[in-house]
Amino acid sequence: MLPQPGRPLEAPYGFVVALAAEARAFGRPVALGRPRALAAGQWLGVSGMGAERARRMALDLVSRGVRGLVSFGTCAGLAPGLAAGTLVCPRVVRDEQGAYEVSWPQALVEALPAAAPIDVLVSVSRPVGGVADKAELLRRYGASAVDMESAALARVAHDSGLAFLAVRVVVDPFDALVPEGLMQGLDAWGRPRVGALLVALGIDGRQWRALWRLGRDFAKARPTLARAADALTGRPSHGRASSRLTDGG
Repeated sequence: MLPQPGRPLEAPYGFVVALAAEARAFGRPVALGRPRALAAGQWLGVSGMGAERARRMALDLVSRGVRGLVSFGTCAGLAPGLAAGTLVCPRVVRDEQGAYEVSWPQALVEALPAAAPIDVLVSVSRPVGGVADKAELLRRYGASAVDMESAALARVAHDSGLAFLAVRVVVDPFDALVPEGLMQGLDAWGRPRVGALLVALGIDGRQWRALWRLGRDFAKARPTLARAADALTGRPSHGRASSRLTDGG
């Protein structure tokens, strides 16, 4: 059963997102670090950043009887043509430990308007900050996008005999820089710790400009995330102006 407007997938499945800001796409308060029940037997877990947190959340959802896991949230673009706000659905998710094919039908991806199918998304242990690092991941893995959690979720799904899907939205394109001190100024769920952020970025104008661009690009990704969540959960779009799932251009 494919997601249609107002009609979600029938089998219970669980979304795992890393960041509090990503979870807002589902339009309801969430509990950080533990799952929350959605409609129709679905679950939403806000794990925090990184593979180990994602893995623990996925195992929690498996214990609650979900039949599939969805890695949902943002990613960085490795392919130069992927603009901020572009929805991507990889056919394969991989990391250094292995590669996993998406096991939900391709027709599900096609039911998401304007989704950009890509061959590979790679997961890494820390944010990828510079163009040279992105180019190396593209060369080494043939990956078009990168995140920190999807491979861990795919591994749990594979080991548990569950369906798996990754739905990600590009928030920092190939040519975007991530501020070097950013992670020192965020908590596990991506919420800013203002004092630590000010210290980490200091008076480095380059880092502040990169942070401004990252915020601008996340603003482009936010409506895309919300529409993708609407499509997958069957929730009405609440009068959003466009049925497209991408604002990137």
